[in-house]
Amino acid sequence: MLTSLFMPLLSFFVIDPVMEGIGDRLAATRAPAAIMQQVQACAATAPAALAERAAGDMWWGARTVVGVATGMTDGRAVLATASPACATVIAALSAGQPA
Repeated sequence: MLTSLFMPLLSFFVIDPVMEGIGDRLAATRAPAAIMQQVQACAATAPAALAERAAGDMWWGARTVVGVATGMTDGRAVLATASPACATVIAALSAGQPA
């Protein structure tokens, strides 16, 4: 039940915006196919990982949705901690950003 409650919220406020930002950045840099495969793996594993975490800790789910929606929590960090595939992609993108 909690999964069905939090999954649409997590998807709308966390997963979709972050994945869109990653896709835009990769398109602008013309990323190689290996990076695109990692992004696809992230997109495939993140929803289930976040749903499982939210189902196990509903307060975490609520705080995460509100935090990301208000800008108090970085959605990239949430995805990076949820899925090793996402952590790899986000670390690679962060390393490419100027400090």
